[in-house]
Amino acid sequence: MKLISSQSIKNIFYILLFSLLSTTFVNAQNWPSRAITIIVPYAPGTTDQEARRLAELISKIVGQPVVVENKEGAGGAIGTQFVARSKPDGYTFLFAAPAVITIAPLMGNALYKYEDLMPVARTTSAPHVLASRADAPFKNVNEMLAYAKANPGNIVFGSSGTSTAVHLAGETMADVAGISLKHIPYKGLSPAITAALGGFVDVVIGLPVAIKPQIDAGKMRAIAQFGATRATAIQDVPTLKESGVNVNLSVDLGLFGPAGITPSIVANINEAVAKAVNTEEFKAFASRALAAPAYLPADDYKKIVDGERALYARLVPKIKLIDK
Repeated sequence: MKLISSQSIKNIFYILLFSLLSTTFVNAQNWPSRAITIIVPYAPGTTDQEARRLAELISKIVGQPVVVENKEGAGGAIGTQFVARSKPDGYTFLFAAPAVITIAPLMGNALYKYEDLMPVARTTSAPHVLASRADAPFKNVNEMLAYAKANPGNIVFGSSGTSTAVHLAGETMADVAGISLKHIPYKGLSPAITAALGGFVDVVIGLPVAIKPQIDAGKMRAIAQFGATRATAIQDVPTLKESGVNVNLSVDLGLFGPAGITPSIVANINEAVAKAVNTEEFKAFASRALAAPAYLPADDYKKIVDGERALYARLVPKIKLIDK
């Protein structure tokens, strides 16, 4: 029996490695050569509409079909898990807010880790808006804080569900301001807004597109927005920072992919996303959705997502959310 020499084994290894690297390089150079799938981990709504508008534009740019699929459930975890387990070949992406990867893994019940996904490109940004029922005993942030400190736990805060981005935005504000809110989770923001209109909760937090119609109708009062600067869509609403509450939280929608996508493919999809976001069609859509076109490449988007993750990693144990 003839033994294979160590040099032969090394040669075989190098041949296999070269073959693998060559295949990866060719695949990256040919991307995309087939349809791309974008998973939206929520039910049809504003996020779904943005994903579909983006998909149409990217498809025209790259010359391949871009299909959007809704895989909702478990607060976005089902669709996110699907993408996390997908092949990192640049043909399966997640379109979502960072909360699906910054919050769920902290709760201990997600079947994916934070490191299983990578930010690819941001598309739009919109601030959380804090709004009260029209007859609430406060009209601005300072009055609300004074009322909360004089009546600990008496302000009822309605959210779209426990451990959602909206819920943690409220908890972050309360933690930084040194107040206590009574949280009531609902199955979505619409029921929370309905509860506020009915006088069952005092404040809600949500995106401008969901809350502004009630504000314009005089049924709710805008108290503050959570962004670093005033968003154009709600220019007359002050930021929390203007009232001395150092909180900066926005909903930064964008594309995520399974960890390990090659840099060249990331660069290619970013080129397409940047062009799409800069089109008049996309800008018009964002304006109607009361969001700002806000393209960022992968590295810059990752900084935002990492910052959000660090904030929630500190907050979740502090408010004992895992035990709730």
